[in-house]
Amino acid sequence: MKQSSWRRCVVIAVVALWVQAGRAAGTEGNCPARLRISFPDAPAEPYLQGRGDAFATPPGQLVDWVRGALKRLGCDAQAELLRLPSRRVRAMIDSGELDLVAAVAQGGPMAALLTLPPPQGARGQFDLSLAQVEYALYAHRDAVPAQRGASGPVLPPQARVGVTAGGSAERLAQERGWPLEPAPSHESALQKLLAGRTPLLLMHSYYLDERLRRDAALARQVVRVGPPVERLRLHVGARPAFAAQQPAFVSRFWRELCRQSAAAGGACRLPP
Repeated sequence: MKQSSWRRCVVIAVVALWVQAGRAAGTEGNCPARLRISFPDAPAEPYLQGRGDAFATPPGQLVDWVRGALKRLGCDAQAELLRLPSRRVRAMIDSGELDLVAAVAQGGPMAALLTLPPPQGARGQFDLSLAQVEYALYAHRDAVPAQRGASGPVLPPQARVGVTAGGSAERLAQERGWPLEPAPSHESALQKLLAGRTPLLLMHSYYLDERLRRDAALARQVVRVGPPVERLRLHVGARPAFAAQQPAFVSRFWRELCRQSAAAGGACRLPP
């Protein structure tokens, strides 16, 4: 190779490295200095696997999507992912200790505390929801199940519906005027049903349906009653103050999260 050609190759290679470094630096510069993201401590298969404060292996689709979006944005080094009970999440939102909250049902109590991604497209025809969550009634096989009426489920007389306190199920039951039996967690609400303390349980199906498929002993005791009571869209919400302070990052994160969901067969679709 001639010396002049060799020098041109060196110059081109150096310029390419500068451009690449500049892009990386620009991406990192657009990342928040701190990024704390909470996930529920209860399983929500296939979106979240396992139970408790530790992430399972594999952790679930939602965790994979969030991690993939952060990596694509170059912000994974700044992020801390946590699994927390809903009551602690609310307290940490109020105190400003959390920035993003995963697995938020649109229209639910948690969504009222957060900023959710707005509709996309010229006519707002696209939304950035990652999945659709079904809320359904479950009964003990020995109990009298709810009957389906013209305007929705008709409960047995004096039947109290088990719900998780402070969650979307509690709100949905209250809107329908159903008598409630709140429990502090999904698991304790399920145990009340198994013990016969409540004949019916209103819960999102991604918590219980997969367990019924995998746990033959549980499936012999619990049965899903009728079609879904309600369908709600699932989001990753942002603390309002954080969304106001980091609008460019939050917008990029939501769009990249949508791409991660769509690539894995999730519900999210961006405008072309």
